[in-house]
This record gives sequence, C-alpha cells and structure tokens, in this order.
Amino acid sequence: MNVLGIDIGTTSICVILYQMEKKEVLFNRSIQNAFLEQGGFRQDADAIVGKVRKLLKEMDGLTFDAVGISSQMHGIVYVGADGKAVTPLYTWKEECGKLPFRNRESYEEALSRLTGYTVYSGYGSVTHFYLQKTGQIPAEAAGFVDIGDYLAMRLTGSVRRAVNASLAASFGVFDLNQGAFDLPALERAGADTGFYPEICRWEEPVGFYEGKPVLPAVGDNQASFLGAVSDPKTGISVNVGTGSQVSVYAESLWTKPGENGVDVRPFPGGGYLYVGASLNGGKVYERLAAFFREAVSQLSGISPDMDRIYEWMYGTAQTRETTDLRVCPGLYGARGSRKGEASGIWGLTDENFHPADLIRSWVEGMAQELCGLYKAFPEEVRAGRQGLTASGNGLRRNPLLCGEVQKAFGLPLTFSEKREEAAAGAAIFAGRSCA
Repeated sequence: MNVLGIDIGTTSICVILYQMEKKEVLFNRSIQNAFLEQGGFRQDADAIVGKVRKLLKEMDGLTFDAVGISSQMHGIVYVGADGKAVTPLYTWKEECGKLPFRNRESYEEALSRLTGYTVYSGYGSVTHFYLQKTGQIPAEAAGFVDIGDYLAMRLTGSVRRAVNASLAASFGVFDLNQGAFDLPALERAGADTGFYPEICRWEEPVGFYEGKPVLPAVGDNQASFLGAVSDPKTGISVNVGTGSQVSVYAESLWTKPGENGVDVRPFPGGGYLYVGASLNGGKVYERLAAFFREAVSQLSGISPDMDRIYEWMYGTAQTRETTDLRVCPGLYGARGSRKGEASGIWGLTDENFHPADLIRSWVEGMAQELCGLYKAFPEEVRAGRQGLTASGNGLRRNPLLCGEVQKAFGLPLTFSEKREEAAAGAAIFAGRSCA
C-alpha cells in the first residue's frame, strides 16, 4: 500500500510517497513556505495549496492508495460558503492575542479568564476572538478551519468545514473529555461560535483526490510522534524546527491542559500526547549565527556564507566542553510572556567572556528549556521513559545541541529513521485508517 503524506510546516512544505509494508519512502519533495511580505505571521493559504499541487505534479506517474495530511497547529484560515479562503492563514506565531482588550488585560488573558481554559496568542480561538472584537472578519466568511483541512477541502472540492480532534484541540477552549469545543464557555466569553468547524471522526475520509480517499489533517506534533517514535510507551520525542517541542504519549488524562504550561493533545487511535512547546527552536540558534555574521561583515566588509558561520561555531564551541556562563536564549518569548522576558545572560566574567563560552552556553540553555518543559509533565507520564527520539532539522543539523540535550535529560538520543517525520506520520495514519 502506497500512501501520500503531505506536511504543511511553517517554513517548508513536504510531499512523500510512503510504502506501508516496507516502511520506506519512495518519493520525497519539499518547497519553502513563507510569511506574507506585509509583516506579521500570516501566510497565503491558496499559495500553500498551489505549492502542494506543484509538488504533486513531480510524482512522475507514481500511484497511491490514500492521502494523509499533517499540518502546523493552532492557526486558522476563514473560508466562504464555497470553501475558498477569504483571509490569510493566521499562524501559530500570530501575536494579536497579546494586544490589550478594552485597554486592560490582553485578549489571551481575557479569553482564558472568561472561559476557564488556558489559551495563548496564536491559538485559533484567541485569534478569532480578537478578529471578531475588532471587526476584522470578512462579511463573506462562513467559518474557519486549519490549513491542513483547508488543503483537504481544495484537493477534494469539499465545502464541509470539518476538523478532527488533534487540530481542533489546538485552537483552544476544547473539552478533552467530551472531544468537542466548549461552546457554552466560548459563548459566555462573547465569542461567535457559529464560525467554529464541526468535529469529524479520525478515520472518516473527507473526500477523494484522483479517486483516492483523503483523510482529515492531523496535527504535525502528533504526526511527527507517530512517524518518529518506535515505542510510544517508553520513548520521548524531542523536535526542534522553527519552534521546539518535547512530547510523551500516555493512555490516560493525568492533568488539566494548561497546568504548568503542559498541553494535552488527542492522539490518533486513542490516548493523549503530553506536550511542552517552546516558541524558541532552531530560529534561536540561527539568530546567534546571524549575530556573528553581522559582526564579521561590519568589521571586514565581507558577509560569510551561513554554512561557514555554522561550521566555525561548531569548531569554536568544541574547545569549551563546559562553561560557567549561563544563557537563557528565549529570544521569542514564552507562552503568556513578552519578547525578552524569558531571556538573559548570567555569570559573565573576564574568564568566560569568549565566543566559545557563549556558543556552548547558548545550546545548553536551549537544551535546558526542553528538559524543563519535560519535567513539568505529571510524574505518572514521565515514568518508565528510556530514551529520546530526535527529529527536526534544528537537531539534525546541530550536533552541539544534540549533545547538550542528552546531557540535560540524562538519556541516550537517537534520530528517527525517517527524515520527514510529520509527512510519514500523516501517511501512516491514513494508511492504517484505510487498510
């Protein structure tokens, strides 16, 4: 059985053809994704669909039996009654929820207080609340969906606004016990619930593309875990891409979502994924590299290639296996905080005031943040974990960070066998659903 796996990431879009029985990737193509030029963290939903179609045309006659889709989480795009986008995709990085609501608390704080659910800027429910209250929802909008299910609508021609629990929960104000949005809580807060999509079954095709069933989109976090971790009961998934995440599977609910900053997300086939998510991932290390490049450029008038900068950083940090310099590189903030509040450098002395110490302490801080997110999980969830499965280019391309992650967790780290974990997980989910 050959299954198409499509992953819509924040920075890239990937299409693979996955052979279920051999667990082998037969085709793999990717293309860059991008934010709109006018600023902010919004993307062109139809441009994303166009890029997927372009990748599909490159399959050179390869056949498939089903289509699975993985999608970046939290974000929403409004569609009209004809199923076509009438707004950009408001991504998980959207910051409008941090703006003051009625000149007092922020929109994210207000919606959290009014509904009793912990939600953050970038969550679809917060974005919708902000756009509604500021009169920015187009009159032709019939409702919203995530970008993965929007792709499914366009591939199949469906106008049905349906989302499964993995992505619906990421919008916020979602009752995990009921498997549904808490519409009464949203209505008490003054949110217009008529825009919310319906919750569809995991294994129910939303339509057909070239005669083959297309399954509802799965959150990229759950898809990555499914595609990367061989033993969900003993493994820990550490993913570093644009942002970063540490995830653990458990069959039961042990905590209320939002407690200690822990997300609890429905998992395909049953159970839950406990997730600690950071806004700081590979972009943080990239920003440090850009700092060194800027310094070299201003001093010499020459801008080195970024690959050369990364190579120099690796070699330089190798001269300092340990350092007493401490860095918390939270350049992009944390959920519920502003930029800069979660960042700092401590213990700077004349002995450690060197590039090697800064680089080493930088990646150590990145690893410590991930470990801190993991330690916030309930003890029952952390019990029996024996190893780390790494995924994402932020780890694959950064051996320094890999080493510090192993040290922070005190567990061996191995990479998943599949490089495109989210696309592979989407294909595995679709293949199992259609078998």
